[in-house]
Amino acid sequence: MTLTLTACGDDGGPSISDTANITTLNPTLPGTSTSGVEDPTTGTTDPSGTMSDSESATEPTGTTADATATGTTTEAATTTDDTSTTTDDATTTDGTSSTTDDTTTGNGTTGDIDECQAPATQPPCDEAGDDIFKAIGLNCSDNKAMAIPIKNPVIMAPDTSSYRVATHFGTAKDPMDPNQWAWAPKEGSRFLVIGSGTFPNLEGDGGLVEQNGQDTQPNGNPGELMQLPGVMHHEVGSNNGAGGTPFMNCDGVHDCSDTIANQWNGIGAGVAYDVFYMSFDLEVPQGTHGYLLDFAYFTEEWPNYVNATVNDMLIVWSTSETFTGNVTFIDEQPLTVTALDPYMTILPGDPLLAGTGFPGDGEGAATGWYTAKGSAAPGETFTIAISVFDLGDNVWDTVGIIDKFRWDCMGCVPNEVDSCGIIPQ
Repeated sequence: MTLTLTACGDDGGPSISDTANITTLNPTLPGTSTSGVEDPTTGTTDPSGTMSDSESATEPTGTTADATATGTTTEAATTTDDTSTTTDDATTTDGTSSTTDDTTTGNGTTGDIDECQAPATQPPCDEAGDDIFKAIGLNCSDNKAMAIPIKNPVIMAPDTSSYRVATHFGTAKDPMDPNQWAWAPKEGSRFLVIGSGTFPNLEGDGGLVEQNGQDTQPNGNPGELMQLPGVMHHEVGSNNGAGGTPFMNCDGVHDCSDTIANQWNGIGAGVAYDVFYMSFDLEVPQGTHGYLLDFAYFTEEWPNYVNATVNDMLIVWSTSETFTGNVTFIDEQPLTVTALDPYMTILPGDPLLAGTGFPGDGEGAATGWYTAKGSAAPGETFTIAISVFDLGDNVWDTVGIIDKFRWDCMGCVPNEVDSCGIIPQ
């Protein structure tokens, strides 16, 4: 299925990657321009699964986002203007809805609870400071009509040099616009950079710039962990914990994607070092069936440690009642050195790695920007957790950039046909 979403505005960020594709044939790379995602994601799909330009909406007006009663994926229907629509609390077995007398008001906030009540606009609040939650688009205020408040924020990273809230990463400029940085925020003016090593202090302009050789340093975060941190678990969680049916019949505790187990202790050594971990709880707006989060992955371990016990990981984890486990994939592959071997598109020595600490000596590579697409149940409260760590050593480092968390009205319920992941070229 191909689902391309069209951006509805520009927050003044760089032209290279204020967009990211979801279930698309192309990742967003510096120097390219693709269709993007705006907040919140709404729209109807035609039988081919592609949203037309006329079906993009700037706000969730008159949206229905009915969940299926049979466990199959159902996508939302959206009006393209402010006219009223009618919805039904009941969903048929084929995922379609009948109409009742409940009507919307045109702003998507009153009437039937199936209307998407995610924020129509979400002003950033990361202009200054080093709040890692605000840096990725969260907790700007308690006003749910304009922001995504969180509860129970957790940061397990005693070595604060393992993360930075930065205005850009590296010194490379956008090949399509030399006035912009190659690695710059997707929303607002800052993003979160996390790593399994240490970062220097920020530059005067808030940028994070590393010298060659600064990507091979241990940090003071927890090490020698035989299990994943916090709410995460490497064991398979599909098929009620027996595994073998990825993304289906989650046991509610372990990894329902079944993507981590073999990377952790089949290929990897099963011992984590230099572990950065953060988590937060979210209350899902009514009529909202998912969320989106942009990320990029860098590692010094590629290509020398592909298929080795040294197999660094970046994981974004969800505890939603619709799905429990890892939600960050590229072509259904988790974000590890080995699994991403075919998808490292920014190779050693590429000018786009300038100032990132990867020295261009035949080691060190990166992906482009991707968007994780996860599912959620309207009205539920669940946990998102994010971690990056060295696996099997505490030397060669891996870095992740995280930005632009936003609700997705339509959502995506993982199943045996659609993992909700991203398919690169």
